[in-house]
Amino acid sequence: MVLNTNSCGVCELQFNDLDAQLKCDSCPRLVHHKCSGLLASEIKCLTLKNRKLKYFCDSCDKGLNELPDLKNLISSLLVEVENLKNNSCSSRSDEFIINEMNERNFRAANVLFYNIPECTSSNIEERVLYDKEEISKIIKDTSSDNKTPIKVIRLGKSYQPNKHRPIKAIFSSAGDAFDILKNKKHILSRLPPNSSNIGISSDRTLFQREQMKKLRDQLAARQSSGEQNLTIKFTKGTPGIVVIDKIVKNSQNF
Repeated sequence: MVLNTNSCGVCELQFNDLDAQLKCDSCPRLVHHKCSGLLASEIKCLTLKNRKLKYFCDSCDKGLNELPDLKNLISSLLVEVENLKNNSCSSRSDEFIINEMNERNFRAANVLFYNIPECTSSNIEERVLYDKEEISKIIKDTSSDNKTPIKVIRLGKSYQPNKHRPIKAIFSSAGDAFDILKNKKHILSRLPPNSSNIGISSDRTLFQREQMKKLRDQLAARQSSGEQNLTIKFTKGTPGIVVIDKIVKNSQNF
């Protein structure tokens, strides 16, 4: 997007010769002094030669706040690449690994929600609005920003009574989706008793779903043979079967 440096980045009015302007320290955006939200003393500090105070416009400030989550997301993706190379995909081609990571990146801003009752209205816009509002209520207060999906899609065939189709919720950034998944346990713990069957998960690729099915089959086989206290746990983005006692001991060490 090309920024218009002839107008204020807040009020969008054209600058005139007498307007006092302030430039963002991260991008070319200019704003009126009065639109910056800064005190006169803060603006004066920004005019000093050897100033240490910096000014960031709203867009850049929001981006900086999202950096920690985005760094975590990038680290997680790098770990996944190594896991694909070294473990279950060792016999697969580089092309497969690249396509798999592209697919995961494409799905990174998506979150799946399960067992949310469906709106029975014949108006598609009303159904979409209902789904967006229900998801917004579920994830409310996840972070300082109340997130709302930019798009929602019911997965599966047409509506069936007593069978709620999963919702794919697409958010504006992978950071938003990462934040929701990171706080999944907290989100679900706050739901009322009549919503206790609602579930949240990442939007996994076909390969990831196949791997999870194999793990669940292995878990069921080991449990049926007498092994106890087993569960599936994600470690650095990779699922595996672990003993529950070990999870409890490890959690007590933090």
